[in-house]
Amino acid sequence: MKSKEKKFKSSKYINSAIVQKEIVSRLIERLSFINISPRKVLDVGSGVGLGTSNLIKLYSKTDFFMLDICSSSLSNHVVNSKDIFSVCANFKSIPFNEDTFDFVFSSSALHWDLDINASFKEIYRVLKPGGLFLFSTYGPDTLIELRSAWHNVDNRKHVNDFYDMHDIGDLMLNLNFIDTVVDTEKIIIEYENVTKLQKDLKNIGSKVLEEPKKSVGLQGIRKMKLMYAEYEKFRMKSGGLPATYEVIYGSAWKKMDNIIKYTK
Repeated sequence: MKSKEKKFKSSKYINSAIVQKEIVSRLIERLSFINISPRKVLDVGSGVGLGTSNLIKLYSKTDFFMLDICSSSLSNHVVNSKDIFSVCANFKSIPFNEDTFDFVFSSSALHWDLDINASFKEIYRVLKPGGLFLFSTYGPDTLIELRSAWHNVDNRKHVNDFYDMHDIGDLMLNLNFIDTVVDTEKIIIEYENVTKLQKDLKNIGSKVLEEPKKSVGLQGIRKMKLMYAEYEKFRMKSGGLPATYEVIYGSAWKKMDNIIKYTK
């Protein structure tokens, strides 16, 4: 019974990960302009393997490692291959030696870590000199409609803060990444109602902030209805309610320092 429940959760994630699947696709497209033949690839925040399942089609003779903090996602991944190494770990403490991976990939994951500085430092550490880091994360305008709707209901923080593109670029330069490229775009998903958005956010495991004392009972219901009414002000001429994602894309290489390490 437990295994069936886990599979069902994975399928719910796939169905709800509309933006995440599109972002992975756009990241993979960027690899067509990059000439690499990695021997070891790490997918940081892999979830059920949307990124790895696409990468494995490009690099058939490569060892793939999926790293995520959620063990159930790893144990029910959707990658059609047995030659995948799964690692359950925190982004801030990646359990590999320095200079291990030729390519680190991360899509729609790093923004959920409040200490993104530590995560980027760890990624730099495990990259080999000359290795590639390709990622996507979310910027400050992500879920701006939901944030605004709640702001007009109470003064509590209901949506995570996200790092600005320029801050991420500065961080990468400070870590000695080279040939850093960072850009951004906005993807807008239309929903029939706010509850469908909330359902998708829940299914993909998005960390909408938990408050010390959640409103419960009639007070909580009243606030939720007020938030729904505020969100209605964003309804578009097409009839849908928008959910904006500010997507930040980045790529960079680890500095060589004139040292090349070979491993058998």
